[in-house]
Amino acid sequence: MAEPSGQRPRLYTIPPSAPFLETLAKAILSGDLPQAGGAAPDPFDLPDLTIYLPTRRAARGLREAFLAAAGGKTLLLPQIRALGDPEEETLLFSAELNEGEGVAGKPAISNLQRRFALMRLILAWEKSLPKNEDQPPPITPAQASHLADDLGRFMDEIGREEADISELESLVPEELAGHWAQTIDFLKIVTENWPDYLDENGLVSPAERRRILMDQERERLAAIGDAPVIAAGSTGTVPATARLLQTIATLPNGAVVLPGLDLALDDESWDALGRHPEHPQAGMWELLRRLEVERFEVATVAGAEPDTRRQARLRLVSEVLRPAETTDRWQALPGDEEIAGALDGVSLIEAPGPQDEAEAIALILRSVVEVPDRKAALITPDRALARRVAARVRQFGLAIDDSAGTPVTRTVPGAFLSLVLDAVDSDFAPPELMALLKHPLTRLGRNAGAMRTVARLLERAAFRDVYLGQGFAGIRAAVTTEPDRPHAARRLKGEEIEKVLALVDELEAAFAPLTGLGREATASAFAEAHAASAEALATDETGTSDRLWLGDAGEALSVFLRDLIAEGGGTTLRAADYPAFYRSLLAGQVVRPSRGAHPRLFIWGPLEARLQQTDVVILGGLNEGAWPKPQEPGPWLNRTMRTALGLPAPERRIGLSAHDFAQSLGADHIFLTRSLKVDGVPTVPSRWVQRLTALTEAIAADDALKPTAPWTAWAKMRDHVESFSPVEQPAPKPPLDARPRRLSVSRIERWIANPYDVYARDILRLEPLPPLGQAADPALRGKVVHAALSIFAARYPDHLPDDIAATLISIADELFAGLGGAARIEAFWRPHFENFARWFAETEPMRREGVREIVSEVRGSLRLDAVDFELSARADRIDLREDGTLAIYDYKTGAPPAPKAVDGMHAPQLPLEAAIARLSGFGEIGPHPVSALRYIQASGRRDGGEEREAGQQSPEALAEEAVVALAGLVKEFDDEARAYEAMRRSGTHFGSAYRYDDYAQLARVDEWGNAGGEGE
Repeated sequence: MAEPSGQRPRLYTIPPSAPFLETLAKAILSGDLPQAGGAAPDPFDLPDLTIYLPTRRAARGLREAFLAAAGGKTLLLPQIRALGDPEEETLLFSAELNEGEGVAGKPAISNLQRRFALMRLILAWEKSLPKNEDQPPPITPAQASHLADDLGRFMDEIGREEADISELESLVPEELAGHWAQTIDFLKIVTENWPDYLDENGLVSPAERRRILMDQERERLAAIGDAPVIAAGSTGTVPATARLLQTIATLPNGAVVLPGLDLALDDESWDALGRHPEHPQAGMWELLRRLEVERFEVATVAGAEPDTRRQARLRLVSEVLRPAETTDRWQALPGDEEIAGALDGVSLIEAPGPQDEAEAIALILRSVVEVPDRKAALITPDRALARRVAARVRQFGLAIDDSAGTPVTRTVPGAFLSLVLDAVDSDFAPPELMALLKHPLTRLGRNAGAMRTVARLLERAAFRDVYLGQGFAGIRAAVTTEPDRPHAARRLKGEEIEKVLALVDELEAAFAPLTGLGREATASAFAEAHAASAEALATDETGTSDRLWLGDAGEALSVFLRDLIAEGGGTTLRAADYPAFYRSLLAGQVVRPSRGAHPRLFIWGPLEARLQQTDVVILGGLNEGAWPKPQEPGPWLNRTMRTALGLPAPERRIGLSAHDFAQSLGADHIFLTRSLKVDGVPTVPSRWVQRLTALTEAIAADDALKPTAPWTAWAKMRDHVESFSPVEQPAPKPPLDARPRRLSVSRIERWIANPYDVYARDILRLEPLPPLGQAADPALRGKVVHAALSIFAARYPDHLPDDIAATLISIADELFAGLGGAARIEAFWRPHFENFARWFAETEPMRREGVREIVSEVRGSLRLDAVDFELSARADRIDLREDGTLAIYDYKTGAPPAPKAVDGMHAPQLPLEAAIARLSGFGEIGPHPVSALRYIQASGRRDGGEEREAGQQSPEALAEEAVVALAGLVKEFDDEARAYEAMRRSGTHFGSAYRYDDYAQLARVDEWGNAGGEGE
């Protein structure tokens, strides 16, 4: 690279042991940098000085450093500008640089506008492909959006590196796989179509505009000549930035200050860095090579020279991160106190899991706050860890923000806007609609309390039951239809029903902009309707929806939707595609706080931490795959192609991460933290941690990294209790007058299997709350089958129709139609019932032989005067035989009880019904002997159905035994000392007794059950 003047480049460095921005500010004010003429500058002359920093955050930090270095004196700040890091979105130069003639005057295309344009080009390219049978389905708009985003990042890299991609087609030799040729054909979007689009619209790409502005700034500085200029903190990895640094370094009053140039690394290793882009010094090696400057020519900024201890730390870090091919030099390292002392203040914390890691970090941050004027920062790329730590710190009453940003979809307004789409996309299904109604931004003209109240009424009225409705019509039907057996939670008063129906009307009106668009519309129309519906839902009692757009996240989302409305007019979407498309645009987007919440505690990402330093630094999430993240060539080009185009190796980004890591190790007190397991899977330490521990072992300093305080042990104490008594098996003993004197035969089975069930439901009157919007379940299927067979028996009590199967199926079809045509019903229930109907048609004539009449769903009861107890029942079917006996049937859609369970009185429902028939009678049927107790299994699988005897004993014997057993059971529980225990019985008799235990959580079964508590 040619120099613009005969002066040798003037380069300096500030080692990691010194805080970069504070040291830079002090050096400028003291005149230790030559652009000030070797003397302290006049405070009023500082505006003549221009300082370039890599990021906007660093620029803000330098302003604060100047104010701190001035010690309260009046100070006019220099002109501080951000060059624009490749990872940042925009470049901040002065306004005059955004004006001018030619291409420099063209505005850069916005990210959203570029994404839409690339989407259209991608979809057009796909349509141009020849169609064949093996062709995959067309990509969705959301997929095209993600693809456009990836392609945009690739174009940014091409632009930054100033690579020539005009010869892409020559990069694919014949021996490569065919998909690479297709990829190159696809990339014609970049080489041919994209330049034409930019020219037609008078735009330039962001990377091209950044390059032009950089070059213009370089020419401007060269023309000024003697203006004092400093570029600090940049490693010049981008060619345009390197050229600018070259110019600044050779100006008469210019200087470049490098961050943490390693002056201790031996020459052999330094010369090898060109083969190791993953090394932290690789970027600066490349910069010095471009500038034609030797490393020894770079001076350390005055006042930043490290003392003995810090010098030892720098040497140790250099050794830890040295190129792999020269790590054999570790064997020559002395295990002396100087090297071991370099680890003073460095601790490695290996926590069992992410929760413990976050708790330990929070404790460290809290300990720092207790020391006046001390500052601490957590630096991590792991956003989940950052959120955990922020939550833990808030429990200590300390507010801390993650300056690396919060995913916009995790913010309050971001989640609200997503829930609006979820509700529409699910056709207002109960879980999605209730999640929206319970969001704090949902008001519908009410205050928060009134909104929550009416939302709960809707939940009780419509959704706490089996719900098969769709849309608002389905909700209204569910609210106004009284179920056969209304659940306690659903019993609303008349005025409450009116409030719920009014809420449904308001919801329908609020969603009208979205639901009224039809099946297709432009992205702009969908975005506008989305915003309108969200505002209608968020309108509070004052009639305003401003709360939706307040704060950093609300403001960012309002700008996003405004841009989406402006740019999406040329893209047509189906209504079903808009939610996924909207989320694709927000994927990876974060909202950064405008200011930190705590003045001495910080959470930074590696980018935000650059050039900043605190007293205590915590490097968190140091696991391989998290920090550093694996780097791949990308989906567009392989490594060979990238090299041919002059693109850097993917590992260069690892080198930048390694430089961030090395810079952070210069702080006084450092904590390196990682989790041994994540989601139960063992982790691998970060490669840098592995090197550090390997080196400490090599110098016999194994214990040097041990924490001086038991942070993980203290973290575990968060869940520690002084004493713990195992939960005992519940055994409540209610008073006798509270114990039930009347139960149904089905409740008797539950009483035998688990007395606690009777205690909770029949004594405490605790009725389980059904799941929210419960889908069609086996219980509902059983009701439909029972109803169909009952209607069939009622219509044909003494004769059979000509086509038994068709008649039964017709009855069932009417019942299924009333369930709304749910997919599960149509796909499984109907075919299974048709199969059962065919089996029933084959076997029913034999059951009817010798039968005078059939009755169904008949109620009966039996009074046991000896124990003052009444038994009730509703028999599914009773056949009155010509011989004067009865045959009692019980329909089962699941597996019926085993004969041993019936004979052993563990499943006494049919024997008890036989006892009622023998002694008291079912209504008008009157007392009759029972000749058969049978189950009809209506599963619809295999043969369609099955009929078998209930038990191995005769019905009369089972009936007599059931009465005796019931009387004994009642008498046993008429003793106040007898408890209604929560049971977990062993044995095959009770294998299915707990399949639907509604009170397992109330009885804390998981706690005492796992401890072995069970009984017979």
